[in-house]
Amino acid sequence: MEENQKLKAELKIFKIKALKEKIILFGVILLILAELVALGVFLKKTLSPTMPITKPYVAVININKEITVSYIDSLINKMDKLKKDKNCKEFLLVFNTPGGSPSASDEFNAYLKFLNKTKKVNVYVESMAASGGYYIISAIKPIVANKNAVVGSIGVIMPHYVIGKLAKKIGIEEDDITVGKYKKPISFFKKATPEEKKYLMDNLLLPTYQNFLKTVATDRNISIDKLKKYADGKIFIATQVKGILVDKIESLTALKQEIKKRYKNIEFVNISLEKKKFPYFNIKLDSDIGELLKGYLNR
Repeated sequence: MEENQKLKAELKIFKIKALKEKIILFGVILLILAELVALGVFLKKTLSPTMPITKPYVAVININKEITVSYIDSLINKMDKLKKDKNCKEFLLVFNTPGGSPSASDEFNAYLKFLNKTKKVNVYVESMAASGGYYIISAIKPIVANKNAVVGSIGVIMPHYVIGKLAKKIGIEEDDITVGKYKKPISFFKKATPEEKKYLMDNLLLPTYQNFLKTVATDRNISIDKLKKYADGKIFIATQVKGILVDKIESLTALKQEIKKRYKNIEFVNISLEKKKFPYFNIKLDSDIGELLKGYLNR
């Protein structure tokens, strides 16, 4: 009799323990499922293509790198896609660039003129639009700038470093084989001769400079003679050249408020040229669920 009662008691304890373990195991499974669902949502948001913007917006693009052919190509490709979006009402290009390639600057200048005929382009100089950067923004009116922004640097430069002394110390000699007197117009191992400088000036620097002047003079509707006073390579604070190289002085916030007045409801969306990279995941399966499983198995 006593043995039967004892057996019943032990069986009851075993059933309770088994039920408790089932509940714990069920909880562990729910936690794992919750982690997987959360991971799936995160992956979908991170790796899926950018969702289209369904409200009217202004595409804000920060021009904040050296002007190169590849950079301008990426800008044009991105803006071509945005141009087709009916919800993209205008562009706002914010300039923070020291300039760069004359040919890339000329291409983007021409592209902005073309684009501005179908979708309005606004330009704003936040910190700097110098050299090639100014070449670009001259395409659009009005040029709006922060009062402390740097503009200008209208000119052309060809850097030339002479490493002859260093090369001699480490035993490097120049031994080019060329056909044609001007195939190699300049060497890094010696200073350029007057004849070499004249050749480069007449055939490279001056023609590029003249193209720069003509484009800006035409875009700004001012004579080349008047422009030359501001085109000797000098940089200017925007307030110094208001009415010449810059049309309006105001903050970016004020410009955005003006754009807003043209629409009942508009958003400003920052457009990035950077491609999304696969993120580093730090999922805490080992810690959260692992500790729970450890406790369960040690029971």
